[in-house]
Amino acid sequence: MVDRSTGALRSANRFRQQLALLAFFLLVAGLVFLIPSNASSAGQNPIQSAGLIQKGKSLIFQVGTTQKVNMGKLDRRPDFVRGNHRYLCLQMNPRGGTTIVRICLGGRTRTYQVLGVSRTSETGQVRSSKVIRAEVKKVGELKLVATFDPRDAGLPVGKYAWRVADHSGKCPQGGPMARPVDECLDYFPAKRRAVYDLRPVRVVGCTGGNGEFVTNGPRGSKRVALTFDDGPSDYTPQVLHVLKRFKVRATFFELGQQVARYPSYARRVLALGHEIGNHSYDHDLLPSGSNIRHASRTITQVTRFRPCLFRPPYGAVSSSLKDSARKNGMKVINWDVDTTDWKLPGSASIRSTILHDVRPGSIVLMHDGGGPRGGTVDALAGAIRGLRQRGYKLVTVSELLGNRMIYRPVP
Repeated sequence: MVDRSTGALRSANRFRQQLALLAFFLLVAGLVFLIPSNASSAGQNPIQSAGLIQKGKSLIFQVGTTQKVNMGKLDRRPDFVRGNHRYLCLQMNPRGGTTIVRICLGGRTRTYQVLGVSRTSETGQVRSSKVIRAEVKKVGELKLVATFDPRDAGLPVGKYAWRVADHSGKCPQGGPMARPVDECLDYFPAKRRAVYDLRPVRVVGCTGGNGEFVTNGPRGSKRVALTFDDGPSDYTPQVLHVLKRFKVRATFFELGQQVARYPSYARRVLALGHEIGNHSYDHDLLPSGSNIRHASRTITQVTRFRPCLFRPPYGAVSSSLKDSARKNGMKVINWDVDTTDWKLPGSASIRSTILHDVRPGSIVLMHDGGGPRGGTVDALAGAIRGLRQRGYKLVTVSELLGNRMIYRPVP
């Protein structure tokens, strides 16, 4: 016969075990309920891959995701301290520095033409913020590629620690469920930041050197190229000063013998973002192929830039000259606006000729060498102001013709 007191004790123990098991399940259910429903909690990082590539003077940022990204719902200039913004950003931290440059995708307008750039403290406090030009593309459904100039983003050359940050915008910031913003972020690389060495680059050449003969660019847009012949000379620094003051880039068709005589001026032309073209070695009428090659070699040896544009002395052309230019990888460039500044007509006349004769796509002929050029220098500021007031954008010849400059990292 079973003792009744023993049976009652066993029943009580079973009841207590059942209560403990129920409490355990309730606790687990409560914990599941409290975990925010984002990718991190599910154990899946929405960033599958990321990379940086330097191509010429551009930096290319690539990010692969595990799901489609709605770019219009991303905030390209978010509040990094509060947790209610959705963003996807490249974070660049200069080695040894405390400022983080955050370059963010998205936005409701110009979504694929610009990036947001915020300079923040390590805790996310925004110190400055701006929008820069960029080219953003979707490659398939799950890859984004952004190309931009690192100088526009305030990234000088040097070593950086970098990673990509994704924020879902669903991070509770008040009440018992509040969590630090950093705990609501997904990173790639997940564990530690990668290192990238942003290298200096220099311009080494340009495209489009096909021997074609042109006197102007496309007439469809209000763009104009200012050009200067016969330099470099003692007037070249004065011309460069005015152009720098107005943030204008121009094209200098230089003589090989002048480049040899003023090498620092030729290098400064390129350093300030201008373009150099070949104007023969010594201004011979219809120069020979060897003369043209000699000029290109001199320019390249002094500046490490190989010209893709050739301007014939006196504007004189022939079939053999065009053929020589083509064989040397250059396009032949004349003009459609001649200031005749070589006749020394005075600054007022030079300025008036430019403003009166310019049309969309014009190439303007001036000189920074070959004689007294004070009148050209004095006319330049007024001509630039007048052209801009008329809605013109001032570009290099290569830009005008739709060609591009070629850049290489400095060894």
